[in-house]
Amino acid sequence: MTHKLSKITLAMLSATALYMPSLVHAQETTAEVEAADDYEVIQVSGIRSSLTSALLEKRETSNLVEIIQAEDIGKLPDQNLAEVLENVTGIQITRTAGVGTGVQIRGTNANRTEINGVSTVGSGSGRSGINFEDVSAGIISAVEVTKASQAKTIEGSVGGTINLRTIRPLQLSETLASVRVQAETSSLSTDGATPRLSGTYGDNWELDAGKFGVVISGSYSEQDVTAFRPRTDRDNSVASDSGAASAQAFDYLPIQFFVQDYDNYEYETVNIAATVEWAPNDNTKLFFDAVINDQERRQESSRIQASGISGLKDIAAPTEFDTVNFGSLDGVDLGSIQAAVQGVIPLDEDGSDGNLRFSGDTNSRITKSEVFRIGGEWQGDNLSVTVEAASSSSDTTTPSFNTTLNFINPNSPLDYDALLANHFANEANGNEDLYDSNENGTPFEYDLTGGSLAFGIASDAEYGPSSTDLLNPENVVLRDVAIGQNVAENSEDAFRIDFSYFLDSVITSVDFGYRFSKTTSLQDTITTSVGLRELADSPTGDLFSELLVPGPTNFNAADGRDLYVRDFLLINPELVANDPDGVLDILNDAIVANNAITGSTRGPISSPTSSSSGFFDIEEKTNALYAQANFEYEMIRGNFGLRYLETDVSSLGNSITQDADGNDLVSQVTTKGDYDFLLPRINIVADVSDDLVIRAGLGKDIRRPDFDNLSTSVTFST
Repeated sequence: MTHKLSKITLAMLSATALYMPSLVHAQETTAEVEAADDYEVIQVSGIRSSLTSALLEKRETSNLVEIIQAEDIGKLPDQNLAEVLENVTGIQITRTAGVGTGVQIRGTNANRTEINGVSTVGSGSGRSGINFEDVSAGIISAVEVTKASQAKTIEGSVGGTINLRTIRPLQLSETLASVRVQAETSSLSTDGATPRLSGTYGDNWELDAGKFGVVISGSYSEQDVTAFRPRTDRDNSVASDSGAASAQAFDYLPIQFFVQDYDNYEYETVNIAATVEWAPNDNTKLFFDAVINDQERRQESSRIQASGISGLKDIAAPTEFDTVNFGSLDGVDLGSIQAAVQGVIPLDEDGSDGNLRFSGDTNSRITKSEVFRIGGEWQGDNLSVTVEAASSSSDTTTPSFNTTLNFINPNSPLDYDALLANHFANEANGNEDLYDSNENGTPFEYDLTGGSLAFGIASDAEYGPSSTDLLNPENVVLRDVAIGQNVAENSEDAFRIDFSYFLDSVITSVDFGYRFSKTTSLQDTITTSVGLRELADSPTGDLFSELLVPGPTNFNAADGRDLYVRDFLLINPELVANDPDGVLDILNDAIVANNAITGSTRGPISSPTSSSSGFFDIEEKTNALYAQANFEYEMIRGNFGLRYLETDVSSLGNSITQDADGNDLVSQVTTKGDYDFLLPRINIVADVSDDLVIRAGLGKDIRRPDFDNLSTSVTFST
């Protein structure tokens, strides 16, 4: 039987559904089918081949490097590069609402981040490179983490250097085409299923003008994540002999504070990576890389706060306690104390303490990052030359609009009209002892048994508000408004030329080269804020009711709790995000209307303005020279060398002085400086056996000039 020779490449299509706490994901498989004459060969390659390839690449390096390759990334249901890097030995990540957002090497996040060896710049205020949450795993072919630098390694890291590598088209042995489709849903979030799409196409062709190759990768993802963070404090005490109405036969820790924190983050991320390579002959290759990342992260969080209940500790007697043991120190028993875990916190006689506040945090981070690289390589008999020019930029705006409302309990014995009268009495005679605050008391109940942190409003207690009371706009007043429109612009332009000369001796090659870079970083803090503390100054919610909506009611979704604050009002986060200027206008109209009612002289909330102390513009120019010798003798190999740096820094900022009347005088001041360093570096690798490799690195880094860093690693491989 004769079969026609055929080759089939299957595009990957996978679906991932996340439903806390379970996680289900489908693995992708690429199969090649080849048939010839009277037999058929089926070859299946998957994650094992990529692990082997990564291990071999790591084994051949002459310094401390960890590598994870494309199949490893493709097989994991990771949201972004931060979560991919969590799989690399020696790396820890931080998470925000369950999403990986930061990477630490050796306990620090002061690390370099590169894409194809090109420096990336910080997103926002950071200076350690692109945010990993901005980068989809779908456009990266390999991740390389260098923990011990060589002389040719670009300076600037404390923990290590992370290089994100994209697919190189001239290395493809066949056409590459893949598509990945995923969806995520969670019962803890308010939105439905969110998509994650990625695709890659690459190929190369033999032309009359040489070999030409192209790879383009793209991804689009949405994500909706939620975190629930209740909090209570017990850091005061009620003594048994205090004489307080709440005193017990023993000392105990009363409740101080309650917070019901609901964090919601929505991500929309677009990533594009493209590479073009042209080899006009066997000795020469030209290339161009482009990587574009565009992300919007929107936060729509709420926070319920029970404040001022520490003032009620003498009357709020708990109904149940548990024992807190302090352990021992140097063999000495530190004892224990009882702590409140269940009870009701009532109002005091005048109803002023135990304030209930509703806060809405609406923050965004809108970032666009770009990395461009162009250059060429030439390989002679004993000499190779690489020339490269690169440009990286990241522009970030962080609009925010955060508000807090005070709940005025209509059932409180504290009289609203009396509060206003107190205000005017204060204005008339300056008697600050008269209570005219825009807050009064609400009774609370709590249950911390079983390790829970549950609290809510004691609606059945005396003066307890009903659900209708809590959702009535007339019962809230505006307390705080904080608006920000901060801007961060970071960029780096760089040029480098590298030479390698190959020798037939113990010194196998010598590397040397030069790099120039110009880095700029601009920060402008643009904010406004107002705090309203007196009732006469605070507009009631009925004056801006078109902005008010009920807050999320699913705080119990994570643990099924029965006790939490279900009913409260917030300023609509969707309106705030889409039309912050319109929301500000409505709040200012409410302040004006309130002034007409109460006679307050409170002025409107101003638009955000640049902060005199929150602006700087830094430019840094660096020239670097390096020389490195690579050696190999029997089972020992490694390298040693020097890197010399010369850096000029120019910083533009504001100087603030005061005139004779105490008014601020702002003037811009430019400060210049320079420094230089000689950085020695050495790495040694001992191939003890096929299964044992011992590595050691010794070097000094630009950010830690006063001490050397010694790193050792033992690597087992099979």
